[in-house]
Amino acid sequence: MTSEKVLIEFTAFVRELLLQHDRADISGLGTLKIESTPSKHEPLGDGKFMVHPTSRRISFEENPATESSPTLIPSLTAKLGIADTKASEVLDLLIAEILSQVPVCIPGLGTFTRSDDGLQFTTEPELAAVVSGIYAGLSSITVEDKIAPQPVQRRQRWPWAAVAVVVVAAGVYLITQRSNESNSPAEEMGAIFSPVVPDSASTDSITTVALEDSLDQELPTAPDTETETDSETLILNHEAGGYTLIVASFPEESTALEVAERYRNIYPDIPIGILRSSDDANHRVAIGQAPTITEALDLKSRLSDLPPESWVLSIRDVGI
Repeated sequence: MTSEKVLIEFTAFVRELLLQHDRADISGLGTLKIESTPSKHEPLGDGKFMVHPTSRRISFEENPATESSPTLIPSLTAKLGIADTKASEVLDLLIAEILSQVPVCIPGLGTFTRSDDGLQFTTEPELAAVVSGIYAGLSSITVEDKIAPQPVQRRQRWPWAAVAVVVVAAGVYLITQRSNESNSPAEEMGAIFSPVVPDSASTDSITTVALEDSLDQELPTAPDTETETDSETLILNHEAGGYTLIVASFPEESTALEVAERYRNIYPDIPIGILRSSDDANHRVAIGQAPTITEALDLKSRLSDLPPESWVLSIRDVGI
């Protein structure tokens, strides 16, 4: 058993603890936890304010005496195929090795450094973006309390003769348009759906991904169903649980069902379904099912037709 393998499994379990429970306690090291900071207004004087957006970040509290999260040792035991006592010894050796190499970067987690204030932790950018979710990329802005006065625009008086000419021209145009419409078949306009940002954070959401100018991207065009062979429709297994990828969210269920059908034509071998938010306000289009967050993110990287802002959701007590 190599220390590299232990480090990889350790990192995966710590990430999962953070994303599931917002906290990871590590014996011999301390506690990593996700903190949420509400938006606030900072007065700057002269009627100006600095607006700081809502944020979510990982903080670290050094405490070598802390006890590891209850599931950390059992998870290492199951993954490494060793006894609990041996897994505890392996974890102690790993933490000692990490501390002996400070400053040290743990891929997939972050960097530990030491200063006059003790051991410090900086989250790696990819994990920080996942934790930030819908708040990723937001920055503070300066606003003014008062709106600058706008110049008064005086209404121009139209000559009655000009008004009459405009009314007559409009009437002729409408008559011509109706005549043309009656003589030509109506064209069917297909609905165009744009990806939506994850709906407001709820108790059943695990994480989201950063938004990077993706609102202009259209969903992929579904293949021609006439050229495809009939196949069994795969749906999400609610009882199995796990995690899925949310690619869009709509207030109307009919819209969500239509988008889900388009993705079924593109990915016939992947389970697809609709998950309702806990307050039934949104219908989410869910693609794929994986037992862990890491595997769900791996699935997202393999499916090139998914919008970049797709986010991971835990399948727990939500409607299908």
